[in-house]
Amino acid sequence: METARERVLKAVNHEQPEITPVNVSNLYNEEPFIKYYGATGSLDLRYKMDLDIQYARPVYTGKYAEKNYSMFGTPLEGVFGAAGSGYGDIRGGYPLSDVKTVQDVEKFPWPNPDDFDYEAAAIVLKAIPDDVAKRVDAKYGLATAGKPNHECQSGPWMPLICTLFDLYGLDTTLLKLAMEPELMMATVAKYEEFMLEFIKRTCEATKGQADFFFLGDDFSTQNGLMISPDFWRTFLGPTFKKMFALVKSYDMKVWFHSCGQFIPVMPDLVDYGMDVWETVQVHLEGNDPAMLKREFGKHITFQGAVSTQHTLPNGTPDEVRAEVRERIKVLGEGGGYICGPDHGVMPDVSVENIVALLDEARKFRF
Repeated sequence: METARERVLKAVNHEQPEITPVNVSNLYNEEPFIKYYGATGSLDLRYKMDLDIQYARPVYTGKYAEKNYSMFGTPLEGVFGAAGSGYGDIRGGYPLSDVKTVQDVEKFPWPNPDDFDYEAAAIVLKAIPDDVAKRVDAKYGLATAGKPNHECQSGPWMPLICTLFDLYGLDTTLLKLAMEPELMMATVAKYEEFMLEFIKRTCEATKGQADFFFLGDDFSTQNGLMISPDFWRTFLGPTFKKMFALVKSYDMKVWFHSCGQFIPVMPDLVDYGMDVWETVQVHLEGNDPAMLKREFGKHITFQGAVSTQHTLPNGTPDEVRAEVRERIKVLGEGGGYICGPDHGVMPDVSVENIVALLDEARKFRF
């Protein structure tokens, strides 16, 4: 019988595992699941759900941690999730929204790679059984007074264009990419400088312990890219390419999160070395699963594909099971698929439907 790690690695190496591996990326309301599974907390819940992948991340110890702010001093509470303000005007608090020059960008107090406990990720990874696939994330926990850093694993991710949104606001970012490209290139350069050092230190601290490194960015809507492919290749692509190469120099595979439909730049991400694509929202026009498997299935592994917008919140357990079977048949033949929700699970998804998803994936056989 394969271990969880063996079936994940088989899938990613495009070999047929005995059982399709499963993962759930995020539960936005854990309490019903903790109660159902009798879990003691978030990490224990992932074990009780019998998921095939476990995660770890460094912990931010800088001056904003105690305020529950991001490493940029921007708000976290009330921003994300089903009821969050996102990057709209209602949120406010965009520290670079009024900058005028490249010098202003360079004077901004950019995060210091020294302000992270990288060993915290190593401690978490060491505690994960070796028969489970392990992933270290370009995310960070927030140090909390009276709590060991390795237990502070909740916190934000570290995307590129979404960081620009966080610093400038969404509308201002998109305008400045078109109208003030030198300013935005300078901002991207500062982000890149920090991220490459963060990734390097994380990889050094966890060397030999993880199979995957998580990166990601949301540069698309459900209808397509938010910026043109040319802009994507100018402002985003070169940084992704460098980050992917750095990860692979540590003999880890790149696990990349990106929502929406971005087929025009999918070949670029494949060329850069993306190994796993999460979220794979196949209900979107342009993301037909048969096409994705045919065009990209030899190169990448798909993770997700069970709809968190439609089937999981609105369907019956039997309808969830039917969708799971269909996704595995199309995306999972010959490996290359990790089954799960196509995004974080919002509070409107029942425990019963997630249980049905996991159970059906475990039962399916080719």
